[in-house]
Amino acid sequence: MVALACERGEESDPALMPTPELVEDLGAAGGAMALTSGPGRYERRRRRERERRMLARVPEWFSADDLVPDGPAVIHGEPV
Repeated sequence: MVALACERGEESDPALMPTPELVEDLGAAGGAMALTSGPGRYERRRRRERERRMLARVPEWFSADDLVPDGPAVIHGEPV
């Protein structure tokens, strides 16, 4: 509590009752959440590479025959 009082610019004696403002600040600090950051560079790179591998994979239902037309279109016996 003495360190918190010093940070606030107040003088504090450990033998005396703390000021209400100091107790309020101490309560707010006790309810504070820990700071968390996002993933680091290494983890972001791993995720990007994993996504690329998933996108590069050919689905099982896909066939090379899907890219080739069935044959030339013929109307009245002549190719179009």
